[in-house]
Amino acid sequence: MTLTGRASDASDTSAVLDSSGAHETVEESPLLHTATVEAQERGDSTSSPRSLDAGITMACVVSAAAVCFAPLQYGYHIAELNTPRKIITGCDKDAAHWGSLPLCLPMNDAIYSLATSIFAIGGLVGSLGAGWMAEKWGRRGALVLNNAPFVLGPLLMAFAVSPSMLIVGRFVSGVGSGAAVVIAPMYLSEIAPVRFRGTLNLLNQLSIVVGILITLTVGMLANEGPYWRISVGFGIIFALVHMAISGLAVESPRYLWSRNRRAEARAVLCRLRQTSNIDDEVSDWSATPVSDTPLQPSTELRSPSDDSLRAVQTVNRGESGHTVKPDDDEGLGDTLQVEKVNVTIFNIFRFSQYRKPWVLVLLLQFGQQLSGINTVFYYSSSVLEKMFSSRISSILTMMIGVLNVLATASGALIVDRFGRRPLLFSSMGSMAVSITLLGLGLGLKINTLAAVSLYLVVASFAPGYGPVPFLLGTEFFDIRAAGAGGSWALAANWVGTFIVATAFLPLQNLIGEWVFSIFVVCLAVCGAVFYFHVPETKGRTIEEISRSFK
Repeated sequence: MTLTGRASDASDTSAVLDSSGAHETVEESPLLHTATVEAQERGDSTSSPRSLDAGITMACVVSAAAVCFAPLQYGYHIAELNTPRKIITGCDKDAAHWGSLPLCLPMNDAIYSLATSIFAIGGLVGSLGAGWMAEKWGRRGALVLNNAPFVLGPLLMAFAVSPSMLIVGRFVSGVGSGAAVVIAPMYLSEIAPVRFRGTLNLLNQLSIVVGILITLTVGMLANEGPYWRISVGFGIIFALVHMAISGLAVESPRYLWSRNRRAEARAVLCRLRQTSNIDDEVSDWSATPVSDTPLQPSTELRSPSDDSLRAVQTVNRGESGHTVKPDDDEGLGDTLQVEKVNVTIFNIFRFSQYRKPWVLVLLLQFGQQLSGINTVFYYSSSVLEKMFSSRISSILTMMIGVLNVLATASGALIVDRFGRRPLLFSSMGSMAVSITLLGLGLGLKINTLAAVSLYLVVASFAPGYGPVPFLLGTEFFDIRAAGAGGSWALAANWVGTFIVATAFLPLQNLIGEWVFSIFVVCLAVCGAVFYFHVPETKGRTIEEISRSFK
């Protein structure tokens, strides 16, 4: 692809080379780009494939694999209390101890529900702070430091001597999980080649569902006596592994560029793309001033060639006198130098160019939870236990986790072929049908229909409405607003999770299985809004997407 208005002699030469055998190699093997760096060693960048046309290289795969241990831990912790509930609470105060620890932690349903739901409160706190962490320590550095709550939380739960200690451990794990699912998808989108950004980013959601599957498996194997402590403490292994292999991942080149570490950013990008012809890609990374009007082309900073990079850097240092203003000056001063514009969770909605994408990511994440997907997992065990023994229903519940992984993987394989919008809308449509069938099956007590519908809902959600909101949340914001936008997106997700979890049972007691009709209506309303306002982002750079909202 080419960038309008940015073609130069070098990019023209690259375009000619795109019809050569080197380009054919990229097309034939997009998931493992094998271009060599001989031209880089010769210093001849124009004879190398363009980085905008690159596939997913081994350097990308290794970096992504190392980082994906962060969302995997979120997936593990979110479901860790589902299976062992009875053995955690199922003994009296005089029960025998396991070593120096009590065999179980007697508590009523209200306290156990608090232990489960406080994870979402911790997630909200972690997600709101994640953007600041990612800007302060970098994407990779923030994820490494974020292993601290992933170590402390499991330790508190595994060695809990009271329900309050278990609750604190869940909250701490939630904080780490909230930060992980903001920073990891941001990092994946920033290291990914343009043509396969969706595929690489969906590894975030795939890691989450693999984590859920692992916790279901561990919970089933450790569902006896005091072994629930192994189940809730098992997550510490993932944290230790992540810390051990984090050095294999590179820092985000876009982050390095935003910190004026230009030479380092170029070196990292060359490594990720396995080519030295990166000028077209980095030319779009130069800081774009935040404007106070929807359309103001004169404020865009363009750098079509290396010669103009010095001018851009001068502007970035605040030496040009170029000023920008948010919509509301109050509290921010009359004018701001370009370098001093700091987009945070507290002011992102005050800048017109970020306001629409900010609203959209809130609706995408909040609407995802209003689809009722978590209630489906809540119902899975009880529905299957009506038809099968406890042992068989546990296995079938685990198979729902397997289906979740497979369906998510299928979405990762096709998202860059068919685009985000087709995947999103087909997923939402099939979810509406599946949830309707689930409600009918439960309401009419047709157990077979209800059981089959459980699998249909998961198969509908996993490839589209599950991962696409995370992906779009990383594509709508340029480098200035990436952290703040990601924090708000996941905060909306956590709030939606908490609201649905809190309101579902009272609503079900009030209107019965008609409660599922609320989810269908929410899917229809959100689908209509997304149809008219969510753009297709396939094959476009993040800067192009961000500018389209001005």
